[in-house]
Amino acid sequence: MDREDIAMYSYYARQPIFNLKNDAVAYELLYRDSLENTSYSFFNGDLASASVINTALFGGDPKSIFGGKKIYINFTEKLILNGIAYLLPVDEIVIEVLEDVRPTPEVVKALEDLFRSGYKIALDDYVLNSENEVFLNYAYMVKIDFRDSKEEIERTAAICRERRIFILAEKVETQEDIDYAKSLGAVFFQGYFYEKPIIVTNNNLSPMQTTFMRLVSKLNDPAISLREVSDIIQTDAALTLKFLRLVNFIRFDWMEKIQSVHQAVIIAGLNKTREFIYFNSLSALNESGISETILTGFYRADFCWQLARQIDPRNKDFIDEMYLCGLMSIVIDHKFLGSEDVIEGLPLSDNIKSGLRLEEGLAGEILSAVIAYDKGDWDKVESFRRSQGIDPDDMARISLECTEHSNVVIKGFNHSFRD
Repeated sequence: MDREDIAMYSYYARQPIFNLKNDAVAYELLYRDSLENTSYSFFNGDLASASVINTALFGGDPKSIFGGKKIYINFTEKLILNGIAYLLPVDEIVIEVLEDVRPTPEVVKALEDLFRSGYKIALDDYVLNSENEVFLNYAYMVKIDFRDSKEEIERTAAICRERRIFILAEKVETQEDIDYAKSLGAVFFQGYFYEKPIIVTNNNLSPMQTTFMRLVSKLNDPAISLREVSDIIQTDAALTLKFLRLVNFIRFDWMEKIQSVHQAVIIAGLNKTREFIYFNSLSALNESGISETILTGFYRADFCWQLARQIDPRNKDFIDEMYLCGLMSIVIDHKFLGSEDVIEGLPLSDNIKSGLRLEEGLAGEILSAVIAYDKGDWDKVESFRRSQGIDPDDMARISLECTEHSNVVIKGFNHSFRD
């Protein structure tokens, strides 16, 4: 299988924010659709913000990428109302309310709830008027575009000083801009005078759109169980990877290593899982096609699960671990994601990590055997079969069952997508 079969390049830009000492203290993340496109060119703000969060925060390790600095993310009205911010750690991000967000009662209430929950809120390209003045009640910072008229800039800056709200001067391009902004009380700065946005490339996996369709439908059912949700998530390796990163991002002091998708859902909780699924569906439902990789991942997961159940039928935790190990192997065995970095960056159990590294031990032996079977490496398969006392007919039967099961599921996905 080629790298391109599962690699989907995605992009975002980051632009630093500086303080009075000229230290970079934060980054604003901006949507980009290619390395060549150096400006925003997207008609749908919801999808643009979803893409940025997906790529920058769930596509890697944000703590190492951004060095512990604050991350400013644009939020549309829809993302504010749907509680997407609650997916992200309160101490890591600043919510930028875009200039076209309307101050409806619903939006104001959502911002008040975020404010009371400890989230910092910045007003982007803010120009004061009688309607949006209510936003200042929850603002940690106001970003003033210094290309606006001098009258508007000074009027907005005056009310910020009066309310003791931090002022960020954006789109500053000259030393004169900086001096003028400082005279008005600005303490943070952003613009070409300091640094242009730098485009960052990530190699991402694209979750299967039909998985989201099933989940969105299921999550509207008040009787849905966590087990049902986890059963759907774990059919998709890309979605599983993103979900594990989410859990790793929000779990704070949770020290226990994850052994199964079901456990990850329990840690996140149904509400946060629902928010995560909604958020990802924004972009996933615009993609088409079901990759052969998904079929391979489901086959491996099922095969690992079946072998673990046959070898150690009473060890339910290990059996669940092996399903997750098989599913995640299609992510790890493609070097474009940086195998060791991905493994270490996930809160997986030692058994799963050992298996993914194909180390000595039962987990690594099972996954190695499954991969060998898939590739037709019969000497390795035979060695494993003999060491575990598995009948050759059983190996063939299990492989066939897993293949058939995977195909049935994928056909079901295709059918539901067409409908």
